[in-house]
Amino acid sequence: MSEDLAEEVKELNKRIAELEKMLSILVQPLQRVQDTTSNYLKIIQLSLEHGGLTPGIILPEVKDSISKEIVRVLLDRSEQNVSQITELVRSKRGTASRRIIRGKIHELTKKNIIEKKQKRSLSVYSLSPDVIKKWSQLLVINI
Repeated sequence: MSEDLAEEVKELNKRIAELEKMLSILVQPLQRVQDTTSNYLKIIQLSLEHGGLTPGIILPEVKDSISKEIVRVLLDRSEQNVSQITELVRSKRGTASRRIIRGKIHELTKKNIIEKKQKRSLSVYSLSPDVIKKWSQLLVINI
């Protein structure tokens, strides 16, 4: 009788182990949903606290409104030349001087916030890889 009982306990232990394995497989997708929901709530909270996902959240060193607008423009459209950036900033602010935009771009390049690339005979500007990494970490995107 005790041999039968020992065999039954072994069988129950085996079934419990199988159930635990199945349960852990079922819990993984729920954990991912919870993580994603938590990340979205973080983004919503940041948006409410700062009036949107603004450059100031990850780039507090960018103080002036024109530089912030340049960063926003390059977030929306990468690889823009000075004229394109000026037009896009102008469309958002109402006014923008090409000379001032060029100066701000130069300052942002020196701070490694944006980078300059040569595309044929034109210089185009994009956000630096460091800034893109900061944005992706804020948005919890793995790149």
